[in-house]
Amino acid sequence: MVNVVLKLGGHVVFGENVDTDLLNGYVRLLGELYDGGRWVVVVGGGEQARRYIAAARKIGLDEATCDEAAIKVTRLHAYLFARALGDLAVQAVPTTVDELRYLTGFGKVVVSGGLQAGQSTMAVSIHAASVIGAERVVVASDVDGVYTDDPKKNPEAKLLPRISFAQLAEISKKVSQRAGDYQLIDAVGLAMALRTRIPLYYVNGNNLEAVRQALMGRQAGTIVAD
Repeated sequence: MVNVVLKLGGHVVFGENVDTDLLNGYVRLLGELYDGGRWVVVVGGGEQARRYIAAARKIGLDEATCDEAAIKVTRLHAYLFARALGDLAVQAVPTTVDELRYLTGFGKVVVSGGLQAGQSTMAVSIHAASVIGAERVVVASDVDGVYTDDPKKNPEAKLLPRISFAQLAEISKKVSQRAGDYQLIDAVGLAMALRTRIPLYYVNGNNLEAVRQALMGRQAGTIVAD
C-alpha cells in the first residue's frame, strides 16, 4: 500500500460549470487505483471561489473573511467529490489537520478542501502529505507540468520533465502569484515543500492517463524531487 495526495485544481473539474464527465472519470480512476493506503484528495475552489472573494471585497469585508468564503467553496467541492466517490471515500470533509489525520485511518479516500485562512489548497496538500507520510503529491492543474515560463503567454516555454526543489523555487519567482495565472506554488506551499522534500508530480488534470501515471509514481508531466 502507498500513501498519496492528489491536489486537484478547482478549475479542472469545478470551473465555470462542473465537468461531471471528468468528475466521473476521476471516480473511475481512483476506484481502479486505490489500494487501501492513506489517500487524500485536496480540491481547490477555482473560479467559484474567486467570484465569492471578489464579491466579499466589493462589499467591504476583511481579507480573513474573504479567505473563509473561499474555504467554504472548496469544502462544497470536496463534499460533492466525496459523494461521487461513494463508499470509496469517507463521507465527512475535514475542517482541521487533526480531523484529516483521524479520517485517513478509516481505510478510505479522504477528500478535503481548505483548512484555514491564509493557507492555499496547495499548502494544505503538502501539509496533508507530511501528516500521512505520503510518497508523493500529484498536482493536477490545467497545464502539462512545469515550464521554463508561463506557457499561456509564451509559446516558446519548454516543459521540464524533472527539476529540483531549488529549481522550483527559482522558477516560481518568475511567474505571477495572481489567481487565475500560471501559478506553480504559493509562498506558504513552497516553504512547506522545501521543508518536507516530498516529491511533487505536476500533471494536466484534464489528462486522466497522465494523472494515473503520476499516482502510480511513474514519469508524467514534471517531477520535482531532489
